[in-house]
Amino acid sequence: MVKNVPFNPLRIFLSWRGTIARGPYALAGTILFFVKWNLDRLLGAGLFDDPWPVRYIFPRRGILELAEDGRQIVAILGAISLPFIYIGIVLTLKRLRSVGLPLWLVLLFFVPFINLLFFILLSTLPGRADETSWENSRKTSFLDNYIPKNRIACSALAVVLWAGPALLGIYVFHDYGWGLFLGIPFGLGFVAAILSGWHNSSTVRNGIIAAAISTALGLCLLFLFALEGILCIVMAVPIVFPIAFFGGVLGSLVQSNRGKSLCVLFIGTILLMGFEHLENPRPPTCAVISTIEVDASPQTVWENVVTFSDLPEVKDWLFKTGIAYPTHAEIKGQGVGAERSCVFSTGPFEEPITVWDEPRELRFGVTSQPAPMQEWTFYPHVHPPHLERSFRAEEGQFLLEPLPLGRTRLHGTTWYHNNLWPSSYWKLWSDFIIHRIHLRVLNHVKDISEQG
Repeated sequence: MVKNVPFNPLRIFLSWRGTIARGPYALAGTILFFVKWNLDRLLGAGLFDDPWPVRYIFPRRGILELAEDGRQIVAILGAISLPFIYIGIVLTLKRLRSVGLPLWLVLLFFVPFINLLFFILLSTLPGRADETSWENSRKTSFLDNYIPKNRIACSALAVVLWAGPALLGIYVFHDYGWGLFLGIPFGLGFVAAILSGWHNSSTVRNGIIAAAISTALGLCLLFLFALEGILCIVMAVPIVFPIAFFGGVLGSLVQSNRGKSLCVLFIGTILLMGFEHLENPRPPTCAVISTIEVDASPQTVWENVVTFSDLPEVKDWLFKTGIAYPTHAEIKGQGVGAERSCVFSTGPFEEPITVWDEPRELRFGVTSQPAPMQEWTFYPHVHPPHLERSFRAEEGQFLLEPLPLGRTRLHGTTWYHNNLWPSSYWKLWSDFIIHRIHLRVLNHVKDISEQG
């Protein structure tokens, strides 16, 4: 006689044991998501006068980049999120156990954008008890006639399939965001691994190799078709390849319903990229401060900050890669409202003076700016959209601090925003480059000031 076990919803959401079917998993995940979404919205509007104090679907800044009030909001909403995170991990572990995938893949739950694609996939993959054997399902698949047996050809086919969403993000959505830098590489690695293992052995090692080949091939095609230069591709490599490897690992482990998985991931990525484009909040403003000490009086330094002669020929390797660098500065007029032009190798920054506190502070806005770099390429002209949209300088400042013995501490600051995501990754590059630009100017001011 079989003993009936009473239904216990708490066991489903709180117990680490057992499995869960794709229908209940998708329904529970969707409900929890909208409950948490609206809870944050109501708390933000009631406590902080901001209906969307934190954007955790497509995060726009790290916690360390927030102001003190922002960190308090994150702390409060983070504490409220803990029960939802616990339930999400429990349900994801149960679903992985049901599908027969390694439990360590629950780590994808914490990766922005990828976690949404991962949720969509787990909501569609059948459990082991619901599926036929992989060999039988593969024999009856109509895709057998269209998928090549050569693994390199499979990687090339994956690139062709994902070229559409990538170009859609760049030239239609005009977004260099989470979808482009995380969703596309993840999907590319996932699809390459599935196609490579369709007629061959599907192992994690082969999945990673297929992901690496397809990603390298895709980046090479960006260069050959004059869509990107070498420098931008090199900058993207550290984030693109690891994400593609994650996709390759997951694709190599999916043994059934492969055709459905391809379609679901393809459609899901496009929809999420479209949602990211519609959300389109203003990126955070960042500041880079560089400091140098000058053996000259503040008045002498001031005269060489307001306008300076031609800088010497570049010796810094960074500026020989195509990154724009300053050559000289000019000014028309004096005081607030004067027009300053800081001329770079790619063109001038037009900088109207907003603060003229001689010889202490010079602050200026930015009304127009040139391209941030000249792409490395063998083509006569390559100008991808991100050169106009990715980096925008907002304001600049020179602050002169008098020191004993007639010396001066000179601070140079640039405020800017970056439209590339994840912002914390691209901020590393932009801060590094801006700091080197600062040092080129500050060292020149130091030299000419100390020479009298």
